[in-house]
Amino acid sequence: MFRGLALTALLLTTLAIGCGSSDGDGGGISDASENEPETRIFDRSVTLSSDDLVSLGLKSGKKYDVSTLQGGVEARLLYWRVNNVAVEYEARFYESHEDAVSLGTAPAKEGSGEDAVIDSDDALYKEGIRDRRTIFDFRGAPKPKYGAYAIYANMVVLCEGRDDAEGWDRCATLIEALDNR
Repeated sequence: MFRGLALTALLLTTLAIGCGSSDGDGGGISDASENEPETRIFDRSVTLSSDDLVSLGLKSGKKYDVSTLQGGVEARLLYWRVNNVAVEYEARFYESHEDAVSLGTAPAKEGSGEDAVIDSDDALYKEGIRDRRTIFDFRGAPKPKYGAYAIYANMVVLCEGRDDAEGWDRCATLIEALDNR
């Protein structure tokens, strides 16, 4: 438990130093790409829903069916302006932090990163699969939209980004806003 608190304190210190000024629309994080996936799990004593994210200024988009998301109670596409750039997030909510970690990690890994599954034939959680694709290169080939994911309290969030570093910066911005609310 002490190690987790120490890592969280270190992350928050790094975020505070790297943030600089914010435009009030989500702020910015300099370089948080060195964080390993284990440090992207934040155990907080809150239970979140999409309403909590909307209260931070995120705009609610599609609501996804969670009947095939093991343990999922809600999933939603959300939009937020981070440093004047429109960013998409896919937030999945579970009953508890423990469920988010134990049941939500595998679908989050599948839905984010360079090797994300973006073909519905291969995906475990097919709902919203089309929204997890984007085109980042001139050839027009579909690529994964979400570069990284984080687990915060009972929420698993996939964060838009061309790669892990950009996706993680956007996840960290959301985490910072949740911690500071």
